[in-house]
Amino acid sequence: MSSARILMTAVCTVAALALSAGSYAQEKAAQADEGAAFTIEQAIDMVLQNNLTLRAAKYDVIMSDSAEKKYDKKYAPMISAEGGYTYQESPEGGLSAFTGTKQYQYDATVSVSKTFSTGSMLSAGVKDVYFNGNEGAKLYLPPAFTTYLPITSQPPYHKPALYVSLQQELLKNTFGVNDRAQASILKNASTMQRLAIVNQLSGLVVSTLIDYWNVSVQKSAIDNARLELDNNAQIRNIIAQNFAYGLAEGYDLNQFNALVAGAETKVEVAQQNYKEAVRKLLRTLNMPPETRVKGVTDLVERLPALNQDEGVKAAFQKRVDYRNAVMQLDNAKKEFSIQENVMLPSLTLSFGGTTLGQQTGIGSAYRDTFTGEYPGWNVRLKMSYPLGDSEAETNLRNAYLKIRQSELAVESLKLEVRDDVLSKYDLVKLQFGVLGKSRQMRNESEMYYQQIMAKFRQGKVASVAMKSALDTVVAARQRELESLVTYNVALLQLDLSKNEIFERYNVDVEKYIKQVKE
Repeated sequence: MSSARILMTAVCTVAALALSAGSYAQEKAAQADEGAAFTIEQAIDMVLQNNLTLRAAKYDVIMSDSAEKKYDKKYAPMISAEGGYTYQESPEGGLSAFTGTKQYQYDATVSVSKTFSTGSMLSAGVKDVYFNGNEGAKLYLPPAFTTYLPITSQPPYHKPALYVSLQQELLKNTFGVNDRAQASILKNASTMQRLAIVNQLSGLVVSTLIDYWNVSVQKSAIDNARLELDNNAQIRNIIAQNFAYGLAEGYDLNQFNALVAGAETKVEVAQQNYKEAVRKLLRTLNMPPETRVKGVTDLVERLPALNQDEGVKAAFQKRVDYRNAVMQLDNAKKEFSIQENVMLPSLTLSFGGTTLGQQTGIGSAYRDTFTGEYPGWNVRLKMSYPLGDSEAETNLRNAYLKIRQSELAVESLKLEVRDDVLSKYDLVKLQFGVLGKSRQMRNESEMYYQQIMAKFRQGKVASVAMKSALDTVVAARQRELESLVTYNVALLQLDLSKNEIFERYNVDVEKYIKQVKE
């Protein structure tokens, strides 16, 4: 047997053993790895539990109804109380002869009022006044005059009063129509903000899953780079040994020295890429930097049933941007209705009722009040209308133009959503096709390798061709894994385009939001 034939046979044997040993070592390394392997559901749970950005965003979800709750303050009952004391001295003369020169007065008022969503305002209260104004009265009249006009000093009196008042706007805010419209606008705004934040959560979940799969891709890149390095190194060593015996050419040794150096660089680059991928994933999950991660779990390899019409329909029902655009249009219409009402005159109808009491004793005075001894009531109608209200006219014009803007936004977004969903369906089909081609390339590369190995054993193929075949197999394996991950990413993007990420994996987002309150 010639020296060349011996060299080829040795190289062939080493290459075959290296390929099978590398594949076996790769499988054993994955089994022996003590890192953490997560299912998709576990990864989603960890990111929703631990991610710092999401933990902060969950507070935003809770605060999204702040404007709505603040607006509800106007319907809260208002209790007020006040009291005072007045003392006044007057010079003698004039009326002081009758009223005296010193007056004392105590007064206290307690009331409660409430505005209703009907635009009505109801208020009721009690007021008590104690007045003494006869101290120091001096009136000297002839006895005959006092027979016809008896003058006596008036005692101090308690003068309590109960009152109730009801006020209703009849035109500008007819039975609270504007108030209810404004409350609905704020509720829509709260819902829009909440949906946007929850959509942010789903986007970050997708990003996390992509990061997790990227760790596995980078880990596979390391394994393949090491396999390539081992094969090149073993072939280089055999060539070096044979070169020492004069059985190989020097340029073959030079070539494989270069290939080994390149493979070593590739391993180092792959290791660095892996470290960076792990750091990014652990940072997203907010886990300790020493945590080890292994494996790819729950990767879909089949093409699910695809119904584009149903997908587009689901997107219009669930997509946050489209739903928010529709609610924005609804808000614009409500705002226009409010501004139309603002242009009307203000016509206010009010009813009031009182009951008074007056006695020297506080108990008897309140008894007169509560029994309705001295009732009273009133009705008032008030109308006002500004002439030439340019502010109201401008607001009405702007409200109408905002309706047109919102309608155009909905129309444009409808086309965008439809195209986005259809594009995602096309991408899923494309990536599934790429995955199939990648598998075919890997199968064909392995068969090519086995066939060229037989030729190599017969001394009909040079070592460079054998090396090229081995490189092709390694690259095909890596490309197949990357295609599988890319296909699964396309499936995630399809779910995201329909806002079905949490629905797909049965994630109760409200459960995570409520945890913030605990």
